[in-house]
Amino acid sequence: MKLLKVIGWIGGILLVWGYFQLPSGSGNVAARQTLTIQEEPDRIVLGWSGPVQEPMSERVAAAFERYKADRRRLVLILNSPGGSIEQGRRVVAAIRARDRGIDTFVQKAGVCASMCVPIFLAGTERMADPEALFMFHQASLDSSGRETLKESVKENVRENNKRQQVPASEEAAFSETLKAIETQVTNDFFRNDIGIRGVNKAWLATMRKKIPGRDVWISGQQLVDEGSGIVDRLVGAPAS
Repeated sequence: MKLLKVIGWIGGILLVWGYFQLPSGSGNVAARQTLTIQEEPDRIVLGWSGPVQEPMSERVAAAFERYKADRRRLVLILNSPGGSIEQGRRVVAAIRARDRGIDTFVQKAGVCASMCVPIFLAGTERMADPEALFMFHQASLDSSGRETLKESVKENVRENNKRQQVPASEEAAFSETLKAIETQVTNDFFRNDIGIRGVNKAWLATMRKKIPGRDVWISGQQLVDEGSGIVDRLVGAPAS
């Protein structure tokens, strides 16, 4: 049995974005999420800290709604280890749904990792401190998605064995299928979520080659120096 032939139909079952994540750690998600609001004479600053998980999109969208008639500039400061692709896409949709621009900013002590990056990229102007950290890595199935995939693979292996096709161990079939699906999702993520306005395609292709099996950390300054197109403008911390 050629296992890659079954990836198409199994992938069809699993290609629901709620199953996929860019890992952000464990623990109580809600306890690690904070949204602050600071009103200034010429702008409103929203500060998000914590994973990209429910209910981030609802909380951010509610803040946008609160200030929809306010003509001051809106800035979203991000400090996040990443999280759910589905939830991140909902945040991006909320940003794009506004009729006025929202700037995004990662401060000196801030991190914008994995799924946080597409949210950052949704900003009208994308700003970062030179020492702000960004991180890129592969997508992965969450525990629920892995269990669903494992059961699908088991059924397929058993059915092929009944038909006296070349047998395969369930473990080997699962590993091969998981790798192929996560590679497919990561390619889609890099193409459609990161490879957007102004991002250097050649730089992105190089980054895609770097990430299998590892996290790649890079500063705001490095992103600008490498011509990535991720950061529009560097904004250093004011002198004390």
